[in-house]
Amino acid sequence: MRDTIRFYMWMIFFVMTISVPAFSQGGYGGHMYPDSLTLVTVSGITIVDSSMMYPMYFLDENNDDQADYQLNFGPYWYEPDSSNATRPNDGDAITISGGQYDTTMFGIPGIVVYEINGEFWRDPYDPFWNGMGYHTHTGGHHQGGCNGFTFGWMHDTLQTVSVSGTALVDTTFAMGLYFLDENGDNVPDYSLNFGPPWYQPVSGATRPNDGDQISIVGGRLDHPTLPMIIVYEINGLVWRDSTQIGPHFGGGWIHRNMSQSSQFHTPFDPQDWMQVNPGWYQMGGGHHGGMMPDSLFCQILELYPENIPFVSGIQIFAGYEIGMFAGDGTNTMWQGGTCGGHMNFGSNSNFQLHYNDIQLQGYNIAENTIEAKYWDDQASSWITLGNVVIDPANNTVTFSTEEVSNFIILTGQQITGIEPDIQLALAVDGFFLEQNFPNPFNPKTTINFYLKNTAKVSLTVYNSLGQWVENLVDDQLNAGSHTIRFAGNNLPSGVYFYELKVDEKSKVLKMNLMK
Repeated sequence: MRDTIRFYMWMIFFVMTISVPAFSQGGYGGHMYPDSLTLVTVSGITIVDSSMMYPMYFLDENNDDQADYQLNFGPYWYEPDSSNATRPNDGDAITISGGQYDTTMFGIPGIVVYEINGEFWRDPYDPFWNGMGYHTHTGGHHQGGCNGFTFGWMHDTLQTVSVSGTALVDTTFAMGLYFLDENGDNVPDYSLNFGPPWYQPVSGATRPNDGDQISIVGGRLDHPTLPMIIVYEINGLVWRDSTQIGPHFGGGWIHRNMSQSSQFHTPFDPQDWMQVNPGWYQMGGGHHGGMMPDSLFCQILELYPENIPFVSGIQIFAGYEIGMFAGDGTNTMWQGGTCGGHMNFGSNSNFQLHYNDIQLQGYNIAENTIEAKYWDDQASSWITLGNVVIDPANNTVTFSTEEVSNFIILTGQQITGIEPDIQLALAVDGFFLEQNFPNPFNPKTTINFYLKNTAKVSLTVYNSLGQWVENLVDDQLNAGSHTIRFAGNNLPSGVYFYELKVDEKSKVLKMNLMK
């Protein structure tokens, strides 16, 4: 078996860790979250393959010298900061607790290690890109089979710093976690916060690869274990405008007796906002009728549609989470470890939610059917909001409501119809775009299209929020068939769209990257 393992090692020589796969819509898939892993505890003998640059770890459960599990301890430089646990040696008898997933490389299950021999190894519920305040709701980050992303307010004052060093990228969970080794000892000195995985700056700056030499300008947050830097610039290119973040990352406080309205926007799109108006406070308007605090910290985030809970069977193309935090840091939308609550305000709150054409076309949504819905935890159902105004010219959805819910979604009816054959499409539109193959893919796929005449052509990839990822073609092309290959090596698992523009016409199709 050890020879079999070595046979596969050359195939992953440059891969620091094995990325876990994506899972279905309605769970926490898209870019893999550990909720989708199966918690297991197994014991056996360690098999360590040290023939390559970095060791690979396996577990022989029944003592037959055959590997039954591949063990994922994270990148080679990772060590826990709150225990004395160490990686095992070849032949050690160990007990592992962790998240099990299927691997295609070895034909045996993989386990992301959480504990070894009863000692802590890593936190399976890392808050990822939202860990900017370490101010999560009471009861921990994950409770009740639901996932919360709003993170509350900051008590820290951001200190602008400039640092240089080597990028360390942890791909144990497919979306990637970023760190900086400043002194060259292969140990992280800072965690780097590039924002949500779908965020891309207009400057053309990109996230670093593992081992890249980088220079970072950003806002430093102190933390007991590892300082975090909110990235403003990378290698001299603007990553985000620090003035748009503000001291509370788009959120802010509302007070019981306030006399003016307060508006808060998502950190990465100022056109997504909520406005709380005077008179919001009312007795018994809290979660399940509980008493409202005199002051609340409000926060709104746009999430991947795949990360909105309770949406099985619903076609959504945009999703939002609202957080309402009390003075002790508790998210009042959560009670008893259950997410998805809502609050009854004494006055209407105004909302504007922003979408784009890529999202509509990618999810095949008819714009005149758009609806906004909020989750009612007491009724355990999505409630359609009334008085919703759709503005197709500005791609906005606006409404007012006394019901402020933990989750809001935009949904609509899918456009149906039979795709015309190539000859008809060429006659009508002058081009034909095929579905990528293979689909789903990991990490490469092929996109074919046909042109009736020589034309100016662009082929662009977007993420599931309709944000630019990569230009594949931007050129004058001759009539005939064309084949373009797309590689998603540095992208997280999830839904992506590709748009073919030929002169003034365009077509968008959806593809799935599953690592």
